[in-house]
Amino acid sequence: MAFALSQLSRLSRIAASSILMLGAACVASQAGTNPLEDFNSSALTSDFRDQYSGVGNATVNIDVPYGLDGAQKYDVYLPENRTNAPIIVMVHGGAWTSGDKQDDDVAKAKAGFFVAKGYIFVSLNYRLLPKSDPLIQAADVALGIANIQKNAIKWDGDNSKIVLMGSGAGGHIAALLSSNPSLASDQGATVWAGAVVLETAALNIPGIMSDSHDYRYDTAFGSNAEFWEDSSPAHLVDSSGVPILVVCSTESNEDTCGKANAFKQSADNAGVTVTVSPQTLSPWEVNSRLGVSTSYTDTIASYIDSLL
Repeated sequence: MAFALSQLSRLSRIAASSILMLGAACVASQAGTNPLEDFNSSALTSDFRDQYSGVGNATVNIDVPYGLDGAQKYDVYLPENRTNAPIIVMVHGGAWTSGDKQDDDVAKAKAGFFVAKGYIFVSLNYRLLPKSDPLIQAADVALGIANIQKNAIKWDGDNSKIVLMGSGAGGHIAALLSSNPSLASDQGATVWAGAVVLETAALNIPGIMSDSHDYRYDTAFGSNAEFWEDSSPAHLVDSSGVPILVVCSTESNEDTCGKANAFKQSADNAGVTVTVSPQTLSPWEVNSRLGVSTSYTDTIASYIDSLL
């Protein structure tokens, strides 16, 4: 599988700058007697408890920094009683240009469901276009994972039981990093247990760009064919990849289920386990209904439990 020299040099530059960011984030997270109390949000915690009665006295710590940029922050939803708790890391979508970790369809229902199960739920922001292209965004997420792995022990979490989850553009990033975790090791992250990719067409970038496609892909991936391959999960997947569940909408006008099955074939050839789960939900509902729709949520939860 081709791994372009331009990508290696690019990721090396990102990694070098990120070492400084990670160091700063670690210093920030060590402020005060209890680092978590520095970021506690009474308002969000109260709202979360009111909406999801099953979470008991869960707490929500917001805007924990993992880098120097204002976008490099995450929120942590912590169950009341936990010991070696598994961790879900959620990456929002938004066509690589928008979205936020606190959007209702990103965090609350998912956090409510998983916190009630005793999981720690982390919702993560990253730098967006036009400031940062998808590869830099992936490096941000990897840096966030590394920081979460370091902080897990403070939360009574288990950093060997992390599942990366993403929707839309976040699904592309989750698939990219999980297909080839060496991209994340450049940022100090160790391999996680698996990934859940929620409704994304961006699994084979050259395939999208060489066919009729929406303008948002031009905005994200430009015209450089080498960059397309560097950003493509189907082109970078190798034997180091972790198990991935790709959830797709049968109602998608981008044939995301067809693209998911093609990605599965690439992963099979590389020795990586990819499971495709077609759902009779709209593309938006594949993301927004997780944590709400019982049977659908149970399908995803059962897969995650099987990884842990």
